[in-house]
Amino acid sequence: MSASISSLVKHPLVFRGRDHRHSADGNEVRLPFGQASLDKACAGGVPAAGAMSIRALAGQGELQLLNNVLLQKAGTQKRIIWLPNRLHLNPNWLSQTPYQQQSWVINTTNEADALWACEQAIRSQACCCVVMYLAQIEPKAARRLQVLARQYDCLVVLVHPGNRIPGALPVNIDMELSCDARQWFVHLHRVSGAWPQQHIAIEHPLPASNSAIINAFRQYSNSAATAIHEVS
Repeated sequence: MSASISSLVKHPLVFRGRDHRHSADGNEVRLPFGQASLDKACAGGVPAAGAMSIRALAGQGELQLLNNVLLQKAGTQKRIIWLPNRLHLNPNWLSQTPYQQQSWVINTTNEADALWACEQAIRSQACCCVVMYLAQIEPKAARRLQVLARQYDCLVVLVHPGNRIPGALPVNIDMELSCDARQWFVHLHRVSGAWPQQHIAIEHPLPASNSAIINAFRQYSNSAATAIHEVS
């Protein structure tokens, strides 16, 4: 009987909701998002090891939402791997993050190569986090990444539109980012250790700070004014 159960739980479509990594005091290690309402709904945040899914369009504010989680993972001093998969990460944004020295961007031409690169990054044990953009992700592939990430103590973030996935993915957290004219919301399709919830109001993840643009305009204005003054 035990052998049969062992074979069953290894099936890629079986989600073991209570199979989590724990700290020395026996509590599950979770990384808070820094959004009080979202962290409460997620039982404290996202589990430090395993996979999570964010259903959002690229540039919708998913990186701003993840920023606090990435900062905590960066404390391990291991690499953060970015797999934009034919998308382009903003190099100016990345250069201004505290973890830019630890970040490696790997460009692939198709999603099969992106998934392969993600698995190799996890197995290397040199990475604390992998952020991968996909047009879609199959439940079997998501479950495989969930198992590998938990085995090698890595956080895998899958960013995808999610419009082709009818149900929740077999990952620690499967969330969807949306907004209306006044507020942003997170819809939790699956949460390990808690119940799914809808329309969790959060602080607006966009726009990011415009300080760099403002400073650039100021520097340009000052240099232009100096040049005009010298000419006159």
